[in-house]
Order: sequence, then C-alpha cells, then structure tokens
Amino acid sequence: MKDFRRFRSSALVVVCLVFTGAGVAWADSPPDPSSDPSADPSPDPDPPAGPATDPTPNDADDDGVTTANYVDVTPAPARPATDVDLLVPTLHPNADHGSSVRVGTAAGFIYGAPSDVLALGVSAAAGQRFGRLVIEGEYSYLAFRTNGTTLTALGYQNGDIGIGHGQRLDLMARFDLVRFGPTIDKRRSLVTFYVEGGAGTAWNYWDKPSGGDSRVVPADTKRTEGQGGFGIMIFPHRVAWLLGWRFAVAPHEPMLAAECRGVSCSEMMPTDSGGYVDTSMLFQSSLEFTF
Repeated sequence: MKDFRRFRSSALVVVCLVFTGAGVAWADSPPDPSSDPSADPSPDPDPPAGPATDPTPNDADDDGVTTANYVDVTPAPARPATDVDLLVPTLHPNADHGSSVRVGTAAGFIYGAPSDVLALGVSAAAGQRFGRLVIEGEYSYLAFRTNGTTLTALGYQNGDIGIGHGQRLDLMARFDLVRFGPTIDKRRSLVTFYVEGGAGTAWNYWDKPSGGDSRVVPADTKRTEGQGGFGIMIFPHRVAWLLGWRFAVAPHEPMLAAECRGVSCSEMMPTDSGGYVDTSMLFQSSLEFTF
C-alpha cells in the first residue's frame, strides 16, 4: 500500500513536469516568421501611409459604387506658339481691360460753307479700355460734296460735286453708361448705351471750280472744337459694333470767301449767320477690336 502511494505521487510529479516544461519551452523560444504568412520579414519600419489609390478604377468600390462614369478633368497641354501667333495679336473678348483699335465710316453735315455741305469719310482710332471707360485718339478724313451745277461734255449738269476735303484729329473719352441684354462674357453685355466727349482740331480745305464753273469758295480754316456724342455698342462675340451720333461745336468766326470762275477768284464777304457757335453733325459706324 505504501508503495502504491509512492507510485501515484511520482506519476503526478512527472505529468506536471511534462506540461510546465513544455509551456516554458514554448514561451522562451521566438516564433518562426516563416510560419506566419502575414508577418513582415523585413526588419525595417513600415513606410508612411500615402493616399489610397484604386488599382481597378473601372471596377466597383467596396461600397458598391462604380467609378466607370468618372471623367478626367486634367487640362490639355497648351498649344505651342506658331509663327502666325507671333505676327497676329490674339483677341481677348473676355477681358474688360486692354488696348483697343477702331475703324469705321462717317457721314453728315459740317459748317464753314455758304451752302449745305455733305461730308463722307473714314475714321480710325486707337486707345486703351479701362472697364467701362475708353480713352482713344481718333483721326478722320472727310470728303466734302454739295449739290451744284457743273460744266460737262453734255453741257451744264446739276448734281453732286466735290468741293473740298477735311481732316479731324481728336482725343476722345467714351463711357459705357447703361449695359443691358444678355451677358456675352463675364462683364460686357450684348448691347451698351454709351456717351462720349472730347476735343480736337479740324482742318477744312476748299477746292476752286474747274473749267468755266462758278461758285463761292470759302477760305481754308483750322479750328479747335469740342466733341460730344452718344450711341449704342453691340458686342456679339469678339468685335464691338458702334453706331452713334457725333456733334462738334466751335466758336463762330466770320466767314471769308471768294467768288471763283475757274481759277479766277475775287474776294467777297458772304452773309454771316450771326450765331455764337458753329456746329456740325456726323453719323458714325465703326468696329472696335480689343486686345
């Protein structure tokens, strides 16, 4: 009996040693990295996390939303400049500031002649736009015509005849007073009502009649005059179209003239109007380019 108890005690000691020894051995030995497929065998630290990318942009994401309809909004590369771009300036219709060039025609009546004089001509201007305000210098060339009698191969004929020409050099300021209609770009509207004003110098030159024609020829004049006007500007896309009236006023001066038959002339003093100012009126149509 005593031997049996001694055997049972010895068996319990052996079992305890087996379990505790195996546990201590498992705790002391490091795990094998090859046995764990998720372990990182490299001793280096993990790199910093960057923005997540989707390796399959056309597949469904984790939340079930497909990215097949996404649009790439990356801007296209700029077109390289060509020889034409270097010679021809590029128009900037969306800019409300910039250099401007204007060309057009003019028609109306002027002062400085004993009879009504029709003026027909062309004009050109260049300047700078500052938002609603435009400052520009303008040159105009006008041909003078009137209704009269002239000698032709068929005898005396009544009709329009050329009697001279004139030049104008003005400094003008034009202001976009009211803008209405749809907006073509961020600032300028389809239709604009403008007013303008300025000052300049007017030169009038009068021709003597040819052949046996006879008429009163005013003396050539040079005057300083004030300018004013109004009109509308239509701005459809790249070029503005201006339609307006331009009037000029100058202090009245007694008119000097000569009665001429061909190249033979005699001085005379025509009837004076007796007013304080002399006026003229022109209707203008022009195109404005903004660069």
